[in-house]
Amino acid sequence: MSGNGTAPTPASRAAGSCSFPRRRRPGWERESGARPAPDTELKTSQNVASSQQPVRGEASAAARRGCDMSDLGDWFRSIPLITRYWFAGSIAVPLVGKLGLVSPVNLFLWPDAFIHRFQIWRPITATFFFPVGPGTGFLYLVNLYFLYQYSSRLETGAFDGRPADYMFMLLFNWICIVITGLVMDMQLLMIPLIMSVLYVWAQLNRDMIVSFWFGTRFKACYLPWVILGFNYIIGGSVINELIGNLVGHLYFFLMFKYPMDLGGRNFLSTPQFLYRWLPNRRGGVSGFGVPPASMRRAAEDQQGGGRHNWGQGFRLGDQ
Repeated sequence: MSGNGTAPTPASRAAGSCSFPRRRRPGWERESGARPAPDTELKTSQNVASSQQPVRGEASAAARRGCDMSDLGDWFRSIPLITRYWFAGSIAVPLVGKLGLVSPVNLFLWPDAFIHRFQIWRPITATFFFPVGPGTGFLYLVNLYFLYQYSSRLETGAFDGRPADYMFMLLFNWICIVITGLVMDMQLLMIPLIMSVLYVWAQLNRDMIVSFWFGTRFKACYLPWVILGFNYIIGGSVINELIGNLVGHLYFFLMFKYPMDLGGRNFLSTPQFLYRWLPNRRGGVSGFGVPPASMRRAAEDQQGGGRHNWGQGFRLGDQ
């Protein structure tokens, strides 16, 4: 009998004893130990894979950057010793001036500051410095290419194994250019020195065929003239080119032309202290009494020797 005094009927007893089946929970509602649904597994694996892809991409990018830096370092170390330091200085000093770490005014060659105020660093900084800007950037890169190309060729060609002799040539040309710059009030000396080296290379390889812009090809001995004329046509100053080539011709004449073709004495000889600092390699001949083999062959093939070419280099712009 129930609490209200009514006896339960058979139908009510049947209903009370009947139990309905429980609804199964979906996969995401189950206990942590239960296996997730297949679609949940797929989404989870996709999320993990997508989270790993950026890591792999960053690793590959870092590996590529590492390879690029390694290749750049290998290329820099492959540059001949003297050219390497000259090339690096011609990048570092303009960068210092461009970033404002040192005022460019302190990097120019001012005769008054050098002579009367004893700012003796100016001839050195003026040799490496170049005012890089929107109007001079292309000119700077062209001359930087000339420095790398022809200084490397000369150091590994006619001066191969004789770094002291090559250093002496650079010092001789540099001293002549500094003296000329002080007399003529020149503020920048980078282009004249590069041009003097190119001039010497052109004379020592006068019969080599070289290529210029627009596919033109001619002998190397004409290269200084071609570049000088090109600069004149585009309206640039040719003073720096003329000074550089005059200095290059002076060195070439005193070292090769006068002793070889005219039978004169050799006025230039590499100091011994340079040989102690930069000893010859691979049996290089000490001193410059004998010209390179390529120059000797050219002198035997034609009388009159080296032609008087005056041109190299792209202009430094208005100083």
